Amino acid sequence: MMRSNPPRRPAAPPAPTPGRSAAQRQREIATLLMRLDAMLKQSAELAQTARERVSVGGLARYRRFSRRVRDFFALAALTQERLDAAPEEMEDLIDPMTTALERLHARMVVQFVEGSAAFFASFARVKALPIGTHEMCGVELRGVLEIRKFLDDPLYEGERGQALRAEADRITALIRRVMDRIPPLPDFGDEPSIGPRGTLNSPLKGPNAHLPPGRAAARPVAARSPSMPPAAPPAPNPSTEIRSLSLDQFEDDEED
Repeated sequence: MMRSNPPRRPAAPPAPTPGRSAAQRQREIATLLMRLDAMLKQSAELAQTARERVSVGGLARYRRFSRRVRDFFALAALTQERLDAAPEEMEDLIDPMTTALERLHARMVVQFVEGSAAFFASFARVKALPIGTHEMCGVELRGVLEIRKFLDDPLYEGERGQALRAEADRITALIRRVMDRIPPLPDFGDEPSIGPRGTLNSPLKGPNAHLPPGRAAARPVAARSPSMPPAAPPAPNPSTEIRSLSLDQFEDDEED
Protein backbone atom coordinates (compact mmCIF):
# COMPACT_ATOMS: atom_id res chain seq x y z
CA MET A 1 0.00 0.00 0.00
CA MET A 2 2.68 2.49 0.99
CA ARG A 3 5.34 2.30 -1.70
CA SER A 4 6.98 5.69 -1.21
CA ASN A 5 8.31 6.66 2.20
CA PRO A 6 8.69 10.40 2.91
CA PRO A 7 12.16 11.56 4.01
CA ARG A 8 11.11 12.83 7.40
CA ARG A 9 10.19 10.47 10.23
CA PRO A 10 8.86 11.52 13.64
CA ALA A 11 9.99 10.07 16.92
CA ALA A 12 8.70 6.53 17.26
CA PRO A 13 8.88 3.73 19.77
CA PRO A 14 12.03 1.58 19.59
CA ALA A 15 12.11 -1.40 17.25
CA PRO A 16 10.73 -4.59 18.73
CA THR A 17 13.24 -7.01 20.12
CA PRO A 18 13.00 -10.79 19.66
CA GLY A 19 12.31 -11.25 23.37
CA ARG A 20 9.10 -9.24 23.38
CA SER A 21 5.85 -11.12 23.71
CA ALA A 22 2.98 -11.07 21.23
CA ALA A 23 0.87 -9.09 23.70
CA GLN A 24 3.54 -6.39 23.95
CA ARG A 25 3.80 -6.10 20.19
CA GLN A 26 0.03 -5.95 19.94
CA ARG A 27 -0.07 -3.04 22.40
CA GLU A 28 2.72 -1.30 20.47
CA ILE A 29 0.87 -1.53 17.15
CA ALA A 30 -2.38 -0.44 18.79
CA THR A 31 -0.57 2.58 20.26
CA LEU A 32 0.77 3.50 16.82
CA LEU A 33 -2.71 3.29 15.33
CA MET A 34 -4.09 5.57 18.04
CA ARG A 35 -1.30 8.07 17.38
CA LEU A 36 -2.14 8.03 13.68
CA ASP A 37 -5.79 8.70 14.46
CA ALA A 38 -4.80 11.66 16.66
CA MET A 39 -2.52 13.06 13.94
CA LEU A 40 -5.36 12.75 11.43
CA LYS A 41 -7.58 14.93 13.63
CA GLN A 42 -4.77 17.46 14.21
CA SER A 43 -4.09 17.78 10.50
CA ALA A 44 -7.77 18.46 9.85
CA GLU A 45 -7.62 21.40 12.28
CA LEU A 46 -4.41 22.68 10.67
CA ALA A 47 -5.98 22.48 7.21
CA GLN A 48 -8.92 24.55 8.40
CA THR A 49 -6.58 27.11 9.96
CA ALA A 50 -4.55 27.37 6.74
CA ARG A 51 -7.64 28.37 4.77
CA GLU A 52 -8.32 31.32 7.08
CA ARG A 53 -6.86 34.61 5.81
CA VAL A 54 -4.85 32.97 3.05
CA SER A 55 -3.26 36.26 1.96
CA VAL A 56 -1.75 36.96 5.41
CA GLY A 57 0.57 34.21 6.58
CA GLY A 58 -1.48 31.55 4.86
CA LEU A 59 1.47 29.76 3.28
CA ALA A 60 3.25 29.39 6.62
CA ARG A 61 0.09 27.88 8.16
CA TYR A 62 -0.29 25.54 5.20
CA ARG A 63 3.29 24.32 5.67
CA ARG A 64 2.47 23.35 9.25
CA PHE A 65 -0.39 21.29 7.86
CA SER A 66 1.76 19.62 5.21
CA ARG A 67 4.49 18.79 7.74
CA ARG A 68 1.91 17.06 9.92
CA VAL A 69 0.73 15.08 6.90
CA ARG A 70 4.28 13.97 6.06
CA ASP A 71 4.82 12.95 9.67
CA PHE A 72 1.63 10.90 9.47
CA PHE A 73 2.77 8.97 6.41
CA ALA A 74 6.19 8.35 7.93
CA LEU A 75 4.57 6.91 11.06
CA ALA A 76 2.15 4.90 8.91
CA ALA A 77 5.09 3.32 7.09
CA LEU A 78 6.62 2.44 10.44
CA THR A 79 3.34 0.87 11.56
CA GLN A 80 3.26 -1.22 8.39
CA GLU A 81 6.77 -2.47 9.19
CA ARG A 82 5.62 -3.51 12.67
CA LEU A 83 2.67 -5.39 11.15
CA ASP A 84 4.91 -7.15 8.65
CA ALA A 85 7.19 -8.29 11.50
CA ALA A 86 4.34 -9.43 13.77
CA PRO A 87 4.68 -12.98 15.13
CA GLU A 88 2.41 -15.85 14.20
CA GLU A 89 0.63 -15.54 17.55
CA MET A 90 -0.93 -12.31 16.23
CA GLU A 91 -2.29 -13.89 13.06
CA ASP A 92 -5.90 -13.23 14.05
CA LEU A 93 -5.15 -9.54 14.73
CA ILE A 94 -2.94 -8.71 11.75
CA ASP A 95 -5.80 -8.49 9.24
CA PRO A 96 -8.06 -6.14 11.27
CA MET A 97 -5.08 -3.96 12.23
CA THR A 98 -3.97 -3.78 8.60
CA THR A 99 -7.49 -2.81 7.58
CA ALA A 100 -7.53 -0.06 10.21
CA LEU A 101 -4.19 1.24 8.94
CA GLU A 102 -5.39 1.27 5.33
CA ARG A 103 -8.49 3.25 6.32
CA LEU A 104 -6.44 5.82 8.22
CA HIS A 105 -4.03 6.07 5.29
CA ALA A 106 -6.86 6.59 2.78
CA ARG A 107 -8.54 9.21 4.98
CA MET A 108 -5.31 11.19 5.22
CA VAL A 109 -4.75 11.06 1.47
CA VAL A 110 -8.25 12.40 0.85
CA GLN A 111 -7.84 15.05 3.53
CA PHE A 112 -4.51 16.21 2.13
CA VAL A 113 -5.74 16.41 -1.46
CA GLU A 114 -8.93 18.25 -0.56
CA GLY A 115 -7.19 20.60 1.89
CA SER A 116 -4.37 21.43 -0.53
CA ALA A 117 -6.77 22.01 -3.41
CA ALA A 118 -8.88 24.42 -1.35
CA PHE A 119 -5.80 26.31 -0.11
CA PHE A 120 -3.96 26.76 -3.40
CA ALA A 121 -7.15 27.64 -5.24
CA SER A 122 -7.30 30.72 -2.99
CA PHE A 123 -3.54 31.30 -2.68
CA ALA A 124 -3.13 31.43 -6.47
CA ARG A 125 -5.35 34.55 -6.49
CA VAL A 126 -3.32 36.43 -3.87
CA LYS A 127 -1.93 39.60 -5.46
CA ALA A 128 1.06 40.32 -3.19
CA LEU A 129 3.18 37.22 -2.62
CA PRO A 130 5.82 37.24 0.14
CA ILE A 131 9.54 36.92 -0.53
CA GLY A 132 10.64 33.30 -0.71
CA THR A 133 7.31 32.04 -2.07
CA HIS A 134 9.07 30.43 -5.04
CA GLU A 135 11.31 28.32 -2.80
CA MET A 136 8.60 27.43 -0.26
CA CYS A 137 6.18 26.39 -3.01
CA GLY A 138 8.93 24.28 -4.53
CA VAL A 139 9.19 22.31 -1.30
CA GLU A 140 5.43 21.84 -1.16
CA LEU A 141 5.37 20.80 -4.82
CA ARG A 142 7.77 17.95 -4.12
CA GLY A 143 5.58 16.87 -1.19
CA VAL A 144 2.45 16.83 -3.36
CA LEU A 145 4.21 14.76 -6.03
CA GLU A 146 5.32 12.24 -3.41
CA ILE A 147 1.81 11.81 -2.02
CA ARG A 148 0.45 11.70 -5.57
CA LYS A 149 2.29 8.38 -5.96
CA PHE A 150 0.02 6.84 -3.33
CA LEU A 151 -2.93 7.32 -5.68
CA ASP A 152 -1.41 4.85 -8.15
CA ASP A 153 -2.02 2.06 -5.64
CA PRO A 154 -4.83 -0.40 -6.49
CA LEU A 155 -6.50 0.75 -3.27
CA TYR A 156 -7.50 3.95 -5.11
CA GLU A 157 -8.97 2.38 -8.22
CA GLY A 158 -12.39 3.46 -9.42
CA GLU A 159 -14.07 6.81 -9.88
CA ARG A 160 -13.06 8.09 -6.45
CA GLY A 161 -9.41 7.40 -7.10
CA GLN A 162 -9.58 8.92 -10.55
CA ALA A 163 -11.11 12.09 -9.11
CA LEU A 164 -8.36 12.30 -6.47
CA ARG A 165 -5.64 11.90 -9.11
CA ALA A 166 -7.19 14.68 -11.20
CA GLU A 167 -7.40 16.91 -8.13
CA ALA A 168 -3.76 16.22 -7.23
CA ASP A 169 -2.71 17.15 -10.77
CA ARG A 170 -4.70 20.36 -10.47
CA ILE A 171 -2.84 21.18 -7.23
CA THR A 172 0.53 20.78 -8.92
CA ALA A 173 -0.62 23.08 -11.74
CA LEU A 174 -1.73 25.72 -9.22
CA ILE A 175 1.59 25.55 -7.37
CA ARG A 176 3.55 25.92 -10.60
CA ARG A 177 1.38 28.90 -11.54
CA VAL A 178 2.25 30.59 -8.25
CA MET A 179 5.96 29.84 -8.74
CA ASP A 180 5.85 31.42 -12.21
CA ARG A 181 4.58 34.68 -10.74
CA ILE A 182 7.52 35.34 -8.45
CA PRO A 183 11.21 34.84 -9.34
CA PRO A 184 13.50 32.72 -7.18
CA LEU A 185 15.84 34.35 -4.69
CA PRO A 186 19.34 35.13 -6.05
CA ASP A 187 22.09 32.62 -5.40
CA PHE A 188 24.95 34.15 -3.39
CA GLY A 189 26.94 30.92 -3.09
CA ASP A 190 30.24 30.04 -4.73
CA GLU A 191 28.87 27.02 -6.61
CA PRO A 192 25.80 26.60 -8.84
CA SER A 193 22.68 25.31 -7.09
CA ILE A 194 19.58 23.39 -8.12
CA GLY A 195 16.29 25.28 -7.91
CA PRO A 196 12.95 23.87 -6.72
CA ARG A 197 12.09 22.82 -10.26
CA GLY A 198 15.44 21.21 -10.96
CA THR A 199 16.86 24.15 -12.91
CA LEU A 200 20.54 25.06 -12.54
CA ASN A 201 21.03 28.47 -10.89
CA SER A 202 24.35 30.23 -11.46
CA PRO A 203 25.75 32.14 -8.46
CA LEU A 204 26.04 35.90 -8.54
CA LYS A 205 29.53 37.16 -9.43
CA GLY A 206 30.89 39.67 -6.93
CA PRO A 207 33.87 42.04 -7.35
CA ASN A 208 36.26 39.42 -5.90
CA ALA A 209 34.91 36.43 -7.84
CA HIS A 210 38.15 36.15 -9.88
CA LEU A 211 40.30 35.83 -6.75
CA PRO A 212 41.06 32.51 -5.04
CA PRO A 213 39.17 31.75 -1.79
CA GLY A 214 40.50 33.54 1.28
CA ARG A 215 41.91 36.52 -0.59
CA ALA A 216 40.30 39.90 -0.96
CA ALA A 217 41.16 42.67 -3.36
CA ALA A 218 43.21 45.52 -1.90
CA ARG A 219 41.45 48.85 -1.61
CA PRO A 220 42.89 51.46 -4.00
CA VAL A 221 44.79 54.34 -2.37
CA ALA A 222 44.25 57.82 -3.76
CA ALA A 223 47.43 59.26 -5.31
CA ARG A 224 48.83 62.46 -3.72
CA SER A 225 50.26 65.25 -5.82
CA PRO A 226 54.03 65.75 -5.12
CA SER A 227 53.59 69.55 -4.98
CA MET A 228 51.07 69.41 -2.15
CA PRO A 229 52.61 69.43 1.36
CA PRO A 230 51.27 66.95 3.90
CA ALA A 231 48.36 68.22 5.89
CA ALA A 232 49.23 69.48 9.36
CA PRO A 233 47.64 67.65 12.29
CA PRO A 234 44.78 69.57 13.92
CA ALA A 235 45.61 71.62 17.01
CA PRO A 236 44.39 70.03 20.26
CA ASN A 237 41.48 71.65 22.02
CA PRO A 238 42.54 72.72 25.57
CA SER A 239 39.14 71.96 26.96
CA THR A 240 39.27 68.36 25.81
CA GLU A 241 43.01 67.76 26.13
CA ILE A 242 43.97 64.82 28.35
CA ARG A 243 46.98 65.53 30.61
CA SER A 244 48.86 63.25 32.99
CA LEU A 245 48.81 64.42 36.61
CA SER A 246 51.37 63.84 39.35
CA LEU A 247 51.47 64.24 43.13
CA ASP A 248 53.87 67.23 42.84
CA GLN A 249 51.38 69.09 40.74
CA PHE A 250 48.69 68.70 43.40
CA GLU A 251 51.14 70.12 46.01
CA ASP A 252 51.94 73.16 43.84
CA ASP A 253 48.21 73.85 43.45
CA GLU A 254 47.73 73.81 47.25
CA GLU A 255 50.64 76.35 47.81
CA ASP A 256 49.02 78.74 45.31
